[in-house]
Parts: sequence; structure tokens; C-alpha cells
Amino acid sequence: MKIGVLGPSNLLARILSVAKGIEDVSFIPLEYVLHQEAPQLVSENQSDLDAIYFCGSIPYCLCLESVPRSIPWGYLPLGTSGILVAMLNAREHFSDNVRMSVDTLNEIEIRQGLEDCSLYIDAIYTYSYDFLHISVDDIVAFHTKMFSEGKTDICLTCVEAVHKILLEKKLPVYRISPGRNTIRNSIERLILEVHGQTNGMLLSVVGIFRPEKNFLSTRKYEEAMFKLNANLMEHAKKRGILAIPRNSSSFQTIETMGQFLMGTSNLTDISFLSKISASCGFTVVAGFGVGPSLKIAEEYAAEALDMTCSRRKICYLFDGKRGRPLGELSEAEVFFSHFDKEADLLAKKLKVTLPTLIKYIQGLMCFEGAFTASEFANIVGIQPKSSRKVMNNLQKEMLVQECGLLSHAGRGRPKRLYRATEKVSAIRPRNPMQEKGGDIEEQSRI
Repeated sequence: MKIGVLGPSNLLARILSVAKGIEDVSFIPLEYVLHQEAPQLVSENQSDLDAIYFCGSIPYCLCLESVPRSIPWGYLPLGTSGILVAMLNAREHFSDNVRMSVDTLNEIEIRQGLEDCSLYIDAIYTYSYDFLHISVDDIVAFHTKMFSEGKTDICLTCVEAVHKILLEKKLPVYRISPGRNTIRNSIERLILEVHGQTNGMLLSVVGIFRPEKNFLSTRKYEEAMFKLNANLMEHAKKRGILAIPRNSSSFQTIETMGQFLMGTSNLTDISFLSKISASCGFTVVAGFGVGPSLKIAEEYAAEALDMTCSRRKICYLFDGKRGRPLGELSEAEVFFSHFDKEADLLAKKLKVTLPTLIKYIQGLMCFEGAFTASEFANIVGIQPKSSRKVMNNLQKEMLVQECGLLSHAGRGRPKRLYRATEKVSAIRPRNPMQEKGGDIEEQSRI
């Protein structure tokens, strides 16, 4: 088995030293300097590997958004396991009260990681950002500003590039590095996933969680969101999945379909949702979406949440075609049969069924930039030879256009590169539940 390990040089060295004792696995280092380099490294090396292990959730999320996943991916959870060591190294800067600026982690995680310490934490300033648009310069500016204004005594970072720059600026910065057990456990979990993988199990599943009711005061709202964040983080930690803030009113989880099926006992058990609600002290509602990319899965999750709130509060998993009620064996599935007339006409022109066309459209939406016919084939589950024919037909209907050639030295003829046109997003199917007269068919579970 070959597993690519992707990250900055010193973290790569640490992970490879821990992984050295794992038998029958070759670990291939894939080094980058900036997180933004991760998608290209994955695209270039994925076909030669059995799995990819990311040195953190940030590059993992970047690649989920822009690279089709064809093999299992895992990531190193940069949680609280390394905070105590970082604080120990920084003790020379402490007075009676500790003030710090921290990136990547949220305040709840930090306080939980330090709850057994005798230190009095006076202030924690955290940096909030979008995982998909992370900027090293912005994080550096955040730490620099907090320190120069006299608000903090130390800077804690999980980002190697930030650590390096702040050291050059002579700031008291310390890097949060994960413990050896955390590294080994996450690698072993990825190896287990490789042994049990199928293409369908690699699809992304996004869950969106939020309180059912609105809160009258700002203070009560903030308290509720704090509780939901803490309980969702605890749930994600037990499951080994990713949980991050989505916006000011909701949080989201990210996992694979295989992880979701295991966590719900094949879609029959969602007792974790009632447990989260009980711990929070208010009802938490959720919807789950599954799709070939993070963006599509999140869109479907938002629609599933709408279904949950409008149809007797049953929790749904939505894949773009049907809403499957979770944990309710007696409930009917919701089938969507309302599509744009243009999509129906286009399917006839291409001589394919409407579901096949929708599959092609969803496949095209997975690519932010250029792609090859082979990459498209992997996404929609067809043979590369058939994919080239499909590309020609999609070109005729102006859904894709050629944008260059991809050549590799010593690897045969160059491959054509394609890019989806604006017409693709214009013909995507709509959610009929949000439109008057939408046609929803309910069918009993077979």
C-alpha cells in the first residue's frame, strides 16, 4: 500500500517518523510551502497512490473543494493535543494572567485543552477564516496586530508558514504540533478506510446543524451557539470527522459516505442528534447532503435542512434526486421529478436520459478549473473512451469548451483540457419544495 503524506517539511518529518513502524505501507512525502499548493500536488500524484494523508484540515478542505477524490483521503486533526506542549515552551512569557492569539482552533477547543492546567487564562483571541480561502498574510497580520496593540503575550499557530514568518519578525510565537498518538491513530484510521473502500463510499457528506428556534436576546443566542459548537466538536472528535463553523447561525460536519453509513448504522440510527439536543438544552435540527464535491454536498445539505424543517421535522439525507429519511424506517422517501424544460430538451439532443444528464452536470460542477476527459470519467463513473465521446457531445451543446493541452514528459500524447461553461449552472435542477406547483413524488421504502 502506498500513502502520500502531504504537508510542510518539518511536519512531514514528524509524521514520517511516527509512521515508520507501520508495516506493509510505503509513505510518499509530498512537500509544499503554502497550503494553496496542495490541490496541484494531489492532482498530479493521486493516480499513483492508494490514499492521501494531509497534515491538517485546511489543505484537506482546499482539495475537497477543487480536486475530484478518487482514493481515500485522511487528515491530521490539529486539535488540542499539542497545546500543552506549546504552552510549556512559552512559559517564560507568562505572568499571573495569560493572554494569547491563536489561529486554526476555536476558543472552546483551547479552553477544553487547558482545563487541567493551573494557569489562569485572561484572554484568548482567535482568528476566524474560511477554510477555502485561507491567507497566510492575513493570519500573520492578525497575530502581529494583537501583539503590537499589547493585547497578547504569546502567539500560538498551527500553520508552519505563519510560524516561520512570525519568528522572523521576532514575535513570541509557538507552534501547536499534534502528539504522536494523534498522528498514529489518524493514519491507522485511513488505512482501515483503504481496505474497505468503494467509489460510492468516497463521496463527500456535509451535515448542517443549527438550533430549531430563534433566541430573543443576543446573549441567549450567543450562549446557544457556544453550546452547539462545543457539543458538535465533541461529537466530531468521537467520530473522527471534521466539524467547522459554517456561518453565524449554523455549523457543519464533513465526512465520507462510508463514515456516514458507519456513524448512522446504515442510515437507521441518528440518536446522536437527540443527544446533542439534550446536551445543549434546546432542539437541534440537521440536514445532510451527499455529492461528488464539497460544494454540491453543502448545497444538498441546505436543501435537506429545508426538508427537515418543513416535513414533520424528520432528518433527511439528500443526493440531488431523493431525500432519504434517517432513522425512520416507516417514513417514505421524497423523490424529486421537477426539472427545467431546457434540461429535458438537452437530454433528448444528447440522446441520454434525464438522470444521466443530471449526473454529467453534477460532474462538471465538481471542477473549478480545467480538467481532462479521464478526470471527468472518474467523477461520473464511465470509461475514459466513453468520456471522450461525451466531451465531444457536450462541446456541441456548448456545455464545455477546450482550453488547452496537458502534457507529461515521457507519458504519451498530450491530453485535451476542458472547462465547463456558464450554461452548466443555468440548467441545474431546482428544489421543487421551494416553488409553487413543484412535483414531489413520495414512494415507500422498498
